[in-house]
Amino acid sequence: GINAEYGKQWYQRRVRGIKAIQKEIKKEEKELSAKTELRQAKNLEKETKPGKYGPGKFLGDDPEFVLPEEVSSSLRQMVTPSNNVQERFTSFQKRNMIEVRKKVAPHRKYKLKSVEKWRKKLPEEIDELVKMKRKKKKIKLSE
Repeated sequence: GINAEYGKQWYQRRVRGIKAIQKEIKKEEKELSAKTELRQAKNLEKETKPGKYGPGKFLGDDPEFVLPEEVSSSLRQMVTPSNNVQERFTSFQKRNMIEVRKKVAPHRKYKLKSVEKWRKKLPEEIDELVKMKRKKKKIKLSE
């Protein structure tokens, strides 16, 4: 009697424990599948968007369009206002083959010195400079 009853209760507890474990496993599987779906969606989005390559951020240029009034009757006569080199360049940046950078304005490493030429000086000033140079030479020779 008592052992049989105890055995049934023990068996029922084990079955309930197994059912709880199964519920937990199903819950974890659902969470994992949701995470993998999110990850796959992110990966698909990453494939279409340009990645981070270089210090700048890629700004997609606006698509060029022509107004209906500007469209001519034949497509051969239509002129495209685009620059092929610029299009190639942005395409390379979009595909992460060239890094995206801001345009650097040209600048000098040093300031220019302003020098007056001898020809532009007045004759009196030239005479004074020549005298000063001769004095310097005499001083150097005497030393």
